Amino acid sequence: MVYREVHMTEIREILLRVKRKESLRSISKTLCIHRKTINKYLSLCLDLGVDPTEDAITDELTEKIKSRLAPGSKSSHIPRDDILLPHKDRIEDYLEKGIKGSKILTLLKRDGIVVGDSSFYRFINKRCENYIRKNITVRLPETEPGKYLQADFGYMGLIWDEESDRLRKTHALILTLCHSRHMYVYLTFKQDIRAVIEGFEAAWGYFEGITIIVIIDNLKPAIYKSDRYSPKINRQFLEYAQERGFIVDPANSGHPKGKPIVEREVPYLRDNFFKGENFISIGDGRERALDWCSNVAGTRIHGTTRKVPCPGI
Repeated sequence: MVYREVHMTEIREILLRVKRKESLRSISKTLCIHRKTINKYLSLCLDLGVDPTEDAITDELTEKIKSRLAPGSKSSHIPRDDILLPHKDRIEDYLEKGIKGSKILTLLKRDGIVVGDSSFYRFINKRCENYIRKNITVRLPETEPGKYLQADFGYMGLIWDEESDRLRKTHALILTLCHSRHMYVYLTFKQDIRAVIEGFEAAWGYFEGITIIVIIDNLKPAIYKSDRYSPKINRQFLEYAQERGFIVDPANSGHPKGKPIVEREVPYLRDNFFKGENFISIGDGRERALDWCSNVAGTRIHGTTRKVPCPGI
């Protein structure tokens, strides 16, 4: 049995996501916390006379919920592998025959093999090698203005660092609004949590607003454990997201189609902005990147939308 403690930051994130009307299934998948644990916190919240869908989520409330937990109480992951691995061949046989997951769960339950729906689907996606989903590319529907932003790091090249008196590898934190495809670029020598937060802060100022959801690549400063089914969000970045009021949605590890909008921006930025230029410093690079975002990338006809990302400029 695998246990892990759920910290106050995560309890607060659960309540904030409930307040934003996010489904329990989505919260469970994103934060890797079982739905029974989430329901337990919601029940404690209601016992304290607070409706998380309507009332304010405060630090005092989070502390009260944490204090009501029994000493040493910890949330757990269902040991699905212990239960399902002995029946792996049988499950794969069902899948090969085209039997739906819901029906397989029913057939297993008849034999006393019981797991939750989400645990079962995570198992077949992670353990059943013979079950291969068809690789079909479907264009994502257009999103509402101000709702989604995609973020990614991309290596650009070398820029002279005045402090260390040498050329250093330079990365670009690229933040792209999904609706308009307008982008902001923050050049940095480091890929740490400070650089990520500085880049996001600069982007919010540039866009003059904050999106509701941020789809972020599995950057180590923001996502300390990259996993397709159970990603772990860095607590410091999660606290920053809570303070700024946006939801963190980690992209699937090794799955660029989960963030196709910003994924295509990396080579576009490298080829059309960085290559062939001589930057005298990182500050010079940032200033010129800002101008390029506004007057080049922001004024072009985007290849997908066939519209100008920022027509007001």
